[in-house]
Amino acid sequence: MGNLIGVLLGVALVCGGVYEVVKRLRLQSRMVRAAGVFVGRDDVMGPGGPSTASRVGRFRFTTAQGRPVEATSSLYSFPGPKPGRSVTVIYDPARPEDTAERLGVHYLQLVAIGPLLMAVGVAVAAVNAAAL
Repeated sequence: MGNLIGVLLGVALVCGGVYEVVKRLRLQSRMVRAAGVFVGRDDVMGPGGPSTASRVGRFRFTTAQGRPVEATSSLYSFPGPKPGRSVTVIYDPARPEDTAERLGVHYLQLVAIGPLLMAVGVAVAAVNAAAL
């Protein structure tokens, strides 16, 4: 029973990686770049739980239509980016609030995070399937 759960977990990781890559590729085809600036940092729970301090950068940019948008990055770190620092942002013009991300983070998620999730998922599923 444990190996079956391991296979299902591996499949779930593969699906998560595929979802991330597909989402980023769809954004890649529609993306618009804009110049932005970090306006602050928000405290979030880090990977170590409540005792780990991490921060996400909050940035502001103006869309091609002239609408100001403020969003937070999906990548967190400590101490986080300094307010006032400029940043290149990409976004989907149809949904800038939901899709805005720093350009470097977008590429990291596209070429590293998604494929890494898929590779780990395949490995977990394969190891557990072999033990069935």
